[in-house]
Amino acid sequence: LSFSGLQAMIAITALARVFSCVNPDENSSVKPGYLSIVLGLILYEEISYVGLNCSMYIRGTPSIAAHTLISNFDSDWPRKIVLIGMALAAVQIQGSNLQHYGTVGSILLSILVIAANLGSRAWKFMKWKPVDNGGLIAPLVSIFVAATTGFIFPYMGFGKIQAGGKAAVQLVIYNSIIVAFMFVISDFDAVQNFLVVGSETCNQDMTNIVLGSWFTFTVITCIFAALKIEPPAPHPDDDDRILVEDQTSPVGFKVPNFPDYPFDQKLLNDERAECCSLRTEIIIGVILCVLFGIGVVVTGIMEVVSHADKIVAEHMGGDV
Repeated sequence: LSFSGLQAMIAITALARVFSCVNPDENSSVKPGYLSIVLGLILYEEISYVGLNCSMYIRGTPSIAAHTLISNFDSDWPRKIVLIGMALAAVQIQGSNLQHYGTVGSILLSILVIAANLGSRAWKFMKWKPVDNGGLIAPLVSIFVAATTGFIFPYMGFGKIQAGGKAAVQLVIYNSIIVAFMFVISDFDAVQNFLVVGSETCNQDMTNIVLGSWFTFTVITCIFAALKIEPPAPHPDDDDRILVEDQTSPVGFKVPNFPDYPFDQKLLNDERAECCSLRTEIIIGVILCVLFGIGVVVTGIMEVVSHADKIVAEHMGGDV
């Protein structure tokens, strides 16, 4: 499918900025700008089929048909709830708490859905064993597990991570640089006002500290996780086995003649950054992400301290 892990990561970092506006008493109320259109059209694939993905990748359901039989829902309700929540928040009374919290709640749900889609793919690509497939709350548990995995190993949900080896590490480093750049762009007032009207007036200091720390953490975890992804080996021409062992299948086997998700064979070539060894790239990638994370966190702390100094100065001036 056309799921884009890069778009999903950029969406999470951009949408997370709205949480600096959680309290409407301290900040102007927020409402959806063009966010409903962005989520419904541009990010359609990134917020779709989270239940199906978690069922097949986390719980080990063997097929879409099997998911349809065991599932109590025949529609993509998480995506619909996100879009309906955005639409309802947009038509509420301007500046009301209902509009404000409806917007924040819908954005929170959309972030969880995107993270769950990333996490379910990461679970598959890291070849982890499926969790228990039974129980009434199994779908909710699988979504929670997928979202947690998505927040810890987001870059492992990129389709091209299957190339493994040096190409997988390069994928994490290059995409993290793009995400870092877009993270800075998302701090511009024009961008925030385009997505969520009113969020540009909120104090982003604490958000920058949290997101900067999370960015550094995820890049480091994904770089070392990518080292464990082995490049796929094609089946020998003389291998006509009907079944091969596969721990991700509930029956323990899969049909080798059925293709998995396709990937670009060029990714297996180490043509990029030939002058650098894999260890050098890891060191450079870790240093860059740490420096960026420290820079964002320090900037946020300095803004918080500056704001506190102004408050103290105002109170001291008032007492005099």
